[in-house]
Amino acid sequence: MPLFKTIPLTGGLIGVWKLTEKPDDLFPEFTTEELSDPAFQQYSYDKRKVEWLATRILLKRLIGPDFSISYSEHGKPILNHPKFKHLSISHSREFASIFVHEHLPVGIDIENQNRNYNSIGKRYLSEAEMKQAGNNPLLQCLYWCAKEAIFKLVPEDGIEFKEQILISPFDPATETKFRAKFLSGNTVEEYQLHFINFSDQCMVWVIA
Repeated sequence: MPLFKTIPLTGGLIGVWKLTEKPDDLFPEFTTEELSDPAFQQYSYDKRKVEWLATRILLKRLIGPDFSISYSEHGKPILNHPKFKHLSISHSREFASIFVHEHLPVGIDIENQNRNYNSIGKRYLSEAEMKQAGNNPLLQCLYWCAKEAIFKLVPEDGIEFKEQILISPFDPATETKFRAKFLSGNTVEEYQLHFINFSDQCMVWVIA
């Protein structure tokens, strides 16, 4: 089983799984009852099935089998576990990642750097961020992942990435963390984000 990477953190744990299997390869890890879950049965494409299965196998490897997942009205995962109370999930084409924490809300996002971010830049980047990121695929990827991670962290929906989540400039060649602001009404929340790069992937995570 391709458990690719684990990152232990104070109060939390990140796991990364390489998506190489077909659904049939993962079925032996599950009971008939687990596979009858409506959340799994809704998927018709093998890729979505593998993502669902791999995410749960990854959780079993990291925190044991004594958990369940439900979803908020905004579609964000809610973890029921004796120790870990918060969960964030992300997938790229090649990997699945999870972030669990004992006490604090978390957000994680993983994406392939080779995605065409130029075609969507105006949807998620402010004018200042467009200038900061330029045509640098690493920065474009990190900005996207950062905004997705914060979106998963905060208890809101309908967030405008380019207006409400603003990234402070940083140099990924010399830094492994950076800062961002989340604007909501008259309030401003500041977050510190961490990132790593591997196998053409960017992965960014944030803790409340």
